[in-house]
Amino acid sequence: MSKIEEEKSKEDAKADMKSVLQQQFCFDKNWILQLNQQKDIHDIICLICKQVANNPMEINCTQHENMDESLIVGENCLKQFLSQNPNSCPVEPHDNCLYSQGRLAKRYISELDVICPRQFEQEQEQELQMTTQQGHGEGETPGLVSCDFKGKVKQVNDHLENSCCLQMVKCWFDSFGCNHTCSKSVIHDHLTSNMKLHFDLVVKSFDTLQQTIRLYQ
Repeated sequence: MSKIEEEKSKEDAKADMKSVLQQQFCFDKNWILQLNQQKDIHDIICLICKQVANNPMEINCTQHENMDESLIVGENCLKQFLSQNPNSCPVEPHDNCLYSQGRLAKRYISELDVICPRQFEQEQEQELQMTTQQGHGEGETPGLVSCDFKGKVKQVNDHLENSCCLQMVKCWFDSFGCNHTCSKSVIHDHLTSNMKLHFDLVVKSFDTLQQTIRLYQ
């Protein structure tokens, strides 16, 4: 792979990672609950979206000093709320909401054990398909690649960017016209089985370039 292709692949990986982790402002609690108990996340649920708070913020308004429950919101959820409700508060309506970063909560969340979020999404899609098919066909889909990652929340970004076998990548010959995308683990199978196609695309691109050069001579 050339240096340009390698850099492009890294950019695609980062974009893919962002789409997985940031499609919700906070972490899907069903994903977190794959390896944790309900009691483990009771105090880190975002007040706004009811998911596990991502980059948790603590509401510190004096109006809520007597409340016993944890007043935690995800940073992005809070930003969106305040942009739509200026000078208000997500706990109850009042002016001048006070908040600060929940460092302890953030550290706690970062240490939670999780599976690969892409693997979780894949399993969710499988369950949906099985439900839609009303029980026709049992077991895992043949040929489906699985990611066996289990680690901490704080390790997920690195996993998604560098080692996840479910990472979607474009064909190395994308710039020549091959629009194929597949998981990182099977890209070499695609390259091997489509050598003639890719060769023809390169030749066609080269011929087009030659014709363009002749026009300007």
